[in-house]
Amino acid sequence: MQTIAFERFIRKDEERTYFTIPFEVPEGIERLDIRYDYPRRVPREEDGATIVEEVNIVDLALTAGDGEYVGASGSDRTHIYISAYESAQGYAAVPIAAGTWQVIVGAYKVAPEGVTVRYEVTLTEKQMRRFQGDTHMHTTGSDGVLATAELVDLCRRQRLDFAIITDHNNYSGNDHLPAPSDMTVIPGAEWTHYNGHAGFLGVRRPYRSPFCVNTREQARAQIEEARRAGAMIVVNHPFCQPECGWKWGFDLAPYDAVEIWNGALMLDNENTRCLAWWHAQLCAGRRIAITGGSDFHRPGPLSLPGVPCTCVYAMSRSPEDLLGALRAGRGYVKMSPDAPDVDVRAGEAMLGGCAPGNAHVMARFERLRGGDRVVAITDRGEEAHTCPPGGCAMTLELRGEAAKFMRFEVIRTLANGLPPVRVLVSNPIYFDTED
Repeated sequence: MQTIAFERFIRKDEERTYFTIPFEVPEGIERLDIRYDYPRRVPREEDGATIVEEVNIVDLALTAGDGEYVGASGSDRTHIYISAYESAQGYAAVPIAAGTWQVIVGAYKVAPEGVTVRYEVTLTEKQMRRFQGDTHMHTTGSDGVLATAELVDLCRRQRLDFAIITDHNNYSGNDHLPAPSDMTVIPGAEWTHYNGHAGFLGVRRPYRSPFCVNTREQARAQIEEARRAGAMIVVNHPFCQPECGWKWGFDLAPYDAVEIWNGALMLDNENTRCLAWWHAQLCAGRRIAITGGSDFHRPGPLSLPGVPCTCVYAMSRSPEDLLGALRAGRGYVKMSPDAPDVDVRAGEAMLGGCAPGNAHVMARFERLRGGDRVVAITDRGEEAHTCPPGGCAMTLELRGEAAKFMRFEVIRTLANGLPPVRVLVSNPIYFDTED
């Protein structure tokens, strides 16, 4: 944390005026706290009794580094805070942009001798950490059975850090999303067509033209409109046949990620077909980020938010940082919030990043069970390791060996007599094979 302290002496003749005090905020700040104090009430003796008199009243308001007004709290609170996903009452939740911020001082009442007001600004830096969430869910805004608030509450009970609402061809609910203090709710929509579905994530209104199109040219224009609006484009369950697979072809328009895991289990179905296609694309030299989504509509034995769960490493749980991590492929998909986790590093590179050829790769797995198979996969082959009895954690030290990429899977037998299933699939670390 960084702390900035300053003070301002207010003269009596400045009473009933407003003025500002600037302070500088650097890059990489997640949260900003402001505390201030001054002698508001002063005791005095009168006729043998102690009377406390309010002699000074100083109001607080704030503008951000870009000059935008953030909010005000009057004089009743001496501590306020700002972040992209939660702020004190009376203040907008905004990213902490670098630049010159301004404390707005309201000198409502000033004692004849003036008053010194002391301010302390605490800046909490962003730090890379893991967040888990769901990128594909439906409410009563389309064909789900839970209202948005009910779905968000269920996501919180599932211990998700973020949730993306993606109703079919409908974004009206994005104007009324809940904002719980312990979870980030991100707007989205699922563009739903007879020839395939795509997630348009991160913006309230990804398109203004009607969703219904009839030609490839119109479909391409729809996706391009959403991209111009700032949406992250995800091709959803592309191998779901025959109803909702991606029949447009992957050359229709640029996309940011492919949903390789839709619904609870990655069995021998459309999910494994998508996984095989994605692996072939990686072997061919393409770099495609992956997501997973529950496609939640209604609660059931294998139908809950976060089943599967998309995990990302981001600098904060602001929508901007989470979506940036998703686009960068800085994470993995796992079967549920309780499934294994992984942190992969190759020097400065993480999942989704690029390391020098033949780099030393460190992969740390947590929440493993005895018997879990941890598989490192490249375009040149596989290397499997079995977690010993007792499980819990495992660290692998590997090298790329002139591979184009390295990704990881965890395979588990859920119960005796059942075939093993994947419980984790990671994005790759890529290698610069020219080094």
